[in-house]
Amino acid sequence: MPPKIRISKEKIADTAFKLVQERGMNALSAKNLAKALDCSTQPLFWWFENMDGIKDVVEKRAKEMFVGYLKEQVEGVNPYKAIGLNYIRFAKEQKQLFKALFMSESQGDDTLSIIEEMPFILDALNSESLLSRETALRVLKEMWLFAHGIATMVATDTAQFDPIDVKEMLTATFKGLLMYYRDDVAQTKINEQ
Repeated sequence: MPPKIRISKEKIADTAFKLVQERGMNALSAKNLAKALDCSTQPLFWWFENMDGIKDVVEKRAKEMFVGYLKEQVEGVNPYKAIGLNYIRFAKEQKQLFKALFMSESQGDDTLSIIEEMPFILDALNSESLLSRETALRVLKEMWLFAHGIATMVATDTAQFDPIDVKEMLTATFKGLLMYYRDDVAQTKINEQ
């Protein structure tokens, strides 16, 4: 009879997630995970083919937590601005997960594709702006890049921002983009006549 496995797949996933949440993705190794579980590396590879499988589980959980943050309402703020504020809050409160999702070399061009996987963001933008889908996607990407800049500085402790200032910066940038793109669309219609 084979020996009983005392460490469950869920326990390994939970511990791996906690390890990355506290110390970052670079800390997730078979040796560190086994040490945190107080076991050998054997149970890890009983449940997972390799460390990439464990990293995939951690990344999936991090994305789920991230989406949960984005969907939280902020009192007195419209849903689209709340998404931007919550993105920055995620970077502040979950620095290592933010870095794993948005600042790792393996992400490459995938960083912006994450927003396209979340249609609720575009829905929130459309409820505020009534832009065409193409223009809304451009505004969304530009706002995302702006918020990402702030979030990156927060996650790396290179800058601190007053929450009121962040709200004002997001509002000003959003209004500026809306004016720019609405003028651009209006100018195109005038040129077509």
